[in-house]
Amino acid sequence: MTRQSRLGRLGAAALILVTSVALGACSPASSGGGAPESRVRQPSFFYRMQADFILKETGEPIQFDYVVACGGVVENYSYTSPTVFYTHHPIIMFEPVGDGQALGLVTIDMCDDWKWQPLKFGPMAGQSRIPETLRPRVIWFDDINDLSKGWGYETDDAYTSPRAKIEFVKASVSSADKNDWNTWRKETANSYQEIGALPGPWGYNYSEESSEALARTYSRGNGLGIAHWSCSAVLRVSVPPELVKDIFDQFPEYSGRYMFLTGDHKPTPEQIERLYGRHGLMDGGRSFRDFYRAEKDSGGSLCRNGYCHILPYSIYPDDQKGLAFRDVYPSLPRSFVMGDVKTPQDTYYQEIVIDDAHKGFSACSSHGRAIDRLQNGLRLRGWDPKNNRDPLDPSGLDKRHVLIVGDDRVMNLPHSVMMTQGPGRILDREGYFFF
Repeated sequence: MTRQSRLGRLGAAALILVTSVALGACSPASSGGGAPESRVRQPSFFYRMQADFILKETGEPIQFDYVVACGGVVENYSYTSPTVFYTHHPIIMFEPVGDGQALGLVTIDMCDDWKWQPLKFGPMAGQSRIPETLRPRVIWFDDINDLSKGWGYETDDAYTSPRAKIEFVKASVSSADKNDWNTWRKETANSYQEIGALPGPWGYNYSEESSEALARTYSRGNGLGIAHWSCSAVLRVSVPPELVKDIFDQFPEYSGRYMFLTGDHKPTPEQIERLYGRHGLMDGGRSFRDFYRAEKDSGGSLCRNGYCHILPYSIYPDDQKGLAFRDVYPSLPRSFVMGDVKTPQDTYYQEIVIDDAHKGFSACSSHGRAIDRLQNGLRLRGWDPKNNRDPLDPSGLDKRHVLIVGDDRVMNLPHSVMMTQGPGRILDREGYFFF
């Protein structure tokens, strides 16, 4: 069977997988007993992920070299039920570095057949969709015992920041086969050393896991789980000063620098977005679609010159479809701003950090801390870590919530934004739009 026919069946396989998982939940095999071989459906395609970095402080080389599987059901621990995943595994791979730190590599998703084919249209036709300057996203963890919070490297600015811990060297993806997968799994399991909160020899995939596997993950390190690979950040683009003035003048009661935009403002956020490409509100007259990354986060990071990302299905040099370079700043959840608070508070804070040192970074969190959940207990398929069963503040979402950008509070902030810990769309009097 060819790669194309294998991968073309992944969509159908996902549907079959949903059915099998539902049936398996009622079967003895899914409880963790029996031979693992009777439960595992083999993946359909494989490729190798390699990436090299250098730890800036010591010059220590950091090397990732592992085999990724597409589709199937794979057991992630020999003593639990299989881990189910629909696209690729592992989604993130970890390496211990330095003196008790860790680096997580977000796997480039290459499970679609078209990603291995050359570009078909435009001046770049015939070129590979995999650029020589490919650079995966990574997450830096200050403490290998705490993988629940870290800093994502989203753009070039993160690597040139005074906060940068690593240097990027090179990365690649290449085809592999089932033998490569089995060999890597075996060799990695034999050489693996259990350190801190590392989840195991084969990385992690954030997918539907058994209660045993979840308990295993949340029992490691500080017991707060693993930060999600899709981290929190905002991008900032410029807008004409006259447009900013017109909007603020409509609402004189908002005297601060930042205002959360809603449908009550004219133009609305949606109208501002439509104005971009049509009237050249940004440098080069780019459309907003050039800045929406959508599901491209697992395709790499952003470069100022050229591409560090798997190229979309159809692309022209002047049409970057979400890959245009932009200013990125981390959006910090409550736990980053307030620490691991364990008692109810009168006011809860979130923050968007816009200083140059934080440019290019994102904030990565498991949201396993009680302050990030407030009213909601941690529910993981019926299993709650000890001491995390009760909400921090039963009336927390009715309390005062504040979003800070730089040194200023955002005005007109909807309550729903604070509940979801999302920054939304914010207008800056100095001529910027955050979204």
